[in-house]
Amino acid sequence: MLSNLLIILISLAVIGVMFGYLVQNYYFGLKEWEAANNSQRIAKLVSENISGGSIESRNLLESSDKINTIARSSNMNIGLMDDQGEMIFNTPAIENFYLTLEKTEIDHVLQGNTLYKKIMGPEYKNLLMVLPLLETINDDIIVMGPQTPEDLTNVVGAIIIQTPLGGITATINNIIRLVLYSFLVAIAAAIFLSISFTRRVTKPLKDIQKSALKSAQGKFQEVSVPKNSSDEIKHLVNTFNYAVNQINETLKKKRRLEKMSKKFVANVAHEFRAPLTSIKGFLEIINEKELSLDEIKACTKIMYKDADYLEHLLTDLLTLGQLEVKNAPLNKEYVSPDTLVSRAVKSMQSKFEDKKIKLNLQIAENIPKINVDPNRIHQVLINLLDNAVIYSPGGGEIIIKVAPLSSQKTVKLKNKVKFSITDQGPGIPQEELDNIWQRFYKVDSARTREQENGSGLGLAIVKDIVLKHGGKVEVDSIPGSGSSFSFIL
Repeated sequence: MLSNLLIILISLAVIGVMFGYLVQNYYFGLKEWEAANNSQRIAKLVSENISGGSIESRNLLESSDKINTIARSSNMNIGLMDDQGEMIFNTPAIENFYLTLEKTEIDHVLQGNTLYKKIMGPEYKNLLMVLPLLETINDDIIVMGPQTPEDLTNVVGAIIIQTPLGGITATINNIIRLVLYSFLVAIAAAIFLSISFTRRVTKPLKDIQKSALKSAQGKFQEVSVPKNSSDEIKHLVNTFNYAVNQINETLKKKRRLEKMSKKFVANVAHEFRAPLTSIKGFLEIINEKELSLDEIKACTKIMYKDADYLEHLLTDLLTLGQLEVKNAPLNKEYVSPDTLVSRAVKSMQSKFEDKKIKLNLQIAENIPKINVDPNRIHQVLINLLDNAVIYSPGGGEIIIKVAPLSSQKTVKLKNKVKFSITDQGPGIPQEELDNIWQRFYKVDSARTREQENGSGLGLAIVKDIVLKHGGKVEVDSIPGSGSSFSFIL
């Protein structure tokens, strides 16, 4: 701020000095021009009253009234000097200024040179002009000037013109005084504008600085956008706020992921603890007690079932880990949807037969092929069919429906295929529908592993695979009337 003010002050001072100098030169030049014009008029009067090239004619005295009139009207004192340097006519006070001319200056004028002399003192401030008078071949008297022919060298005298500069000096002083006042007003305005500008610029910057220092403490706060600041400052504040916003969002996401990670680890530990505790318990029984062969077979059967569950859980966890890897490749190829369904049904055939489940296949005709990873989509169908078998009553019906969405008006759904698997199970409460895709989420937390017969990761795997294909998952369920799981590819 101080540097800006200093530059402004120096600039104004330079402009003030230059302006005063130009004004002074202008008024002095104007006065000299006025004096030169008056000298021409006086020279004409002299010419009209001269005979024989001598300005000592007695008739010159008759023109004194006219010369005095010119002197009074132009606020000047006028005198005439002969070719010997002697005063032959003067208006009041001119003789005093004649005395200020030195012999060398008079000789210089009589040689045909013009003399300009400023007399500046405590009491007198005057401009003295001495202009040579030349005689032409026609016996006319003219004043020496820039347009005078060079062959005219007959100097017959000189006109002495004295004009007071007190009025000019006062005018110049008044102008300089006005410039000084303007200078002071400009300084005050500059200081006011500088303070205003500094507040508009530095306040947002200080706010950003404070927020940045708080960021080092883990407190990311936005800065209020100034109303009267420039567009650049507003853009800077908005950019800073955007960065703070992104950091806050990232931290929220990080905390959410940490919470999910802790919950996931706790769930995995819980899922592992139960079967491992069971296996350990049966091993202790076999090791410490004398059991019959049938009792040992019963224990090992339960242990095998628990080990099978652990293997299934590990497989699902590995699958989820693979799906979460960024840019994990999908081995896509164009496959017919009915081929995918047929393969999944064959894989689940034994489970359908064990519970005497009836299949109702509703596969539309002319379904377009879809570009998918067939092994991943097979896993999706297996997980959904497995859930449908688990929760369907014995002898129940499962409906598998596949239909194109090309008839839809929405461009995004054009050439898409919808897979739906509907069971006759107990259904899912409406308030639970948004949570069933979470890992290890249980609709009924009181169920045991034997009742669930699953790892709790099946639907999470379904969602991840479908989303990785750019698809969408849906669920529709009414408690007591079964559930319908769908996905669109």
